[in-house]
Amino acid sequence: MRAGLRGFLALQRRDLVVVLALFAASMFIRFASPIFPNFLSNPLGGAPLVTWGIGHPYNGGECTASGSGVPIGPPSRDVLSGQVVNHSDVKQCGFVFDEIYFPVDAAKDLRQPAESYFDPEPPLAKLLMAPPIAAMGFQTWSWRTSTAIFGSLLVGLMYLIALRLRRDRWFATAAALFVSLDGLALVESRTGVIDIIAIFFVALFYYVFLLHWQARTRRQWRATLYVMALVAGLAFAAKLTALAPLVVAAALIAARGVSPWIGGLIPAVRRIAGRGRHEVVLWREAAGGFAVLHYVGALLIVGAIFCASFSRYLTVVHPDVYRFTACNPTTVGLTGTAETLQVPTVKVGSLTLPDPVKAVGNIADISSASLQYHEQECHGHPYSSRWYTWPITFHPVLFYYDQVSSATADNPTVSSITDMGNPAVWWLSIFALLACVWRVTRGPPWWRVVSALLGLSSLAVMIVTFHAASPPDTAGGLVKPGALFIVAFAGVLIFAALVTVSAVVSRRFVPAFIVLGYVASWMMWVVGNERRVLFFYHALGMLLFAALALAYVLAGLRNTVLQVGSRRIAVAPVAWAGVIAVVAGFVFFYPVWTAVPMPSTDHQMRLWVDAW
Repeated sequence: MRAGLRGFLALQRRDLVVVLALFAASMFIRFASPIFPNFLSNPLGGAPLVTWGIGHPYNGGECTASGSGVPIGPPSRDVLSGQVVNHSDVKQCGFVFDEIYFPVDAAKDLRQPAESYFDPEPPLAKLLMAPPIAAMGFQTWSWRTSTAIFGSLLVGLMYLIALRLRRDRWFATAAALFVSLDGLALVESRTGVIDIIAIFFVALFYYVFLLHWQARTRRQWRATLYVMALVAGLAFAAKLTALAPLVVAAALIAARGVSPWIGGLIPAVRRIAGRGRHEVVLWREAAGGFAVLHYVGALLIVGAIFCASFSRYLTVVHPDVYRFTACNPTTVGLTGTAETLQVPTVKVGSLTLPDPVKAVGNIADISSASLQYHEQECHGHPYSSRWYTWPITFHPVLFYYDQVSSATADNPTVSSITDMGNPAVWWLSIFALLACVWRVTRGPPWWRVVSALLGLSSLAVMIVTFHAASPPDTAGGLVKPGALFIVAFAGVLIFAALVTVSAVVSRRFVPAFIVLGYVASWMMWVVGNERRVLFFYHALGMLLFAALALAYVLAGLRNTVLQVGSRRIAVAPVAWAGVIAVVAGFVFFYPVWTAVPMPSTDHQMRLWVDAW
């Protein structure tokens, strides 16, 4: 029993030191890159280190604003017609990939009054990008500052999540290090896009959920529940990727709530259960008899926080809330009509007051239009990728490419940014996840056959049927994988349910939690990929659990000793070799994550996947 906040969090001073060190190191890498170690090539002259920094304007000069306020933005594409709309007060300035959208929307929120725009994502991430823009003006440094901060905070948060799963500082440090040194997380943290902010809140939700899962007193249970609701609201307000952690948390909590009846109705389940699940009894006693009502109240808080994030958005008239009804992959633009949403106010005598009923109605209309966009959008894209290619980072996004020297040179100097993951993290994590599945399904032979074989075979059928029915990614269009795909998808869901049961009734919560988180973060995109194109950065939620899986297996190997005859052989060097491989992968691929100019031959040597 851990009483008091300090005892409940179970953090010592050295843990805080490690978190701060990880945050500071990650912050330096993200803000200072690209970093040129001149002391290696010219040790006796010049500065030992030269940095361009996060604000380097890769696609042109710095932005300039005419008149007062923040500029409207760069030339942009109308979401319906596909025609380019030019804004005369702004020039193209250092934008990388989707920076032509999100920083511009943040700038529009800063206008007095705010300017209308339609974005099929919730507004919180743009609002969090706005303060640096307000402080430093509309320029590359300002619109990338927030993502660098949240990306660095994510690294420290990964340490806390891992430490909450298992009191092993080596495991926690390795998991955080793997996220810090991954290319996907690095590029997303150095670009003015919203995904790293959304994933930070997803990770924070998982951390608070683990606190709630390990609550032992009534006060701990209620406090962690309502903090978890607050964080869930923020996560949904940043991006709808919060759906995955909410599903994981709901499944585990529901399974724990009915765990006494599971063993009673299914006696065979008791054969895979550990002995003395005292923590489950304590948790249920802490929840009390009104647990369901508290969960309902928590969901209301989630909705309230989500609606509150639209406060700035609702202060102006929106003539551009699009209702999409169809999509033709051979044309540019979706078929639909624009709807105008007025400012939600009501007249009370001579006073004009906010109308909460109309406000909620406007939020519902905006959210509905956003979901219609995601449902109907069907165009191809040269850097899109199918969901089943993400674990091997097969086709990442090329954020930026430039040929620095003359095109006639035999070996021109080139510069690029691609969000390709660190192969040492992503590829090794596949085997680590399989090891987690093997550990989760320990027990009677029938348990391993039913659960592991069902899950892996269903996944294989999903991949084969979806790939066979898919047109080229650049073509877009609806994918119809057929009835067998639906049956296989149901098999994966049943596998996830069995893993959930194992997490609750057995003593293998850590590998079960890792497998569940990875599967949920992955499978939530499958249905959407039947129509619209997706990108590798949608796998950012999977990275959290890939890093945890790899760190978990390596930590286990670090403490393993094999008995071969009369000799005892420690396997710890294998664990350290895995960490070294991740560091080596980071150093080797660092140039294609940070646009370091290099000869074309060196650049081609680092394209281990289909990056074009």
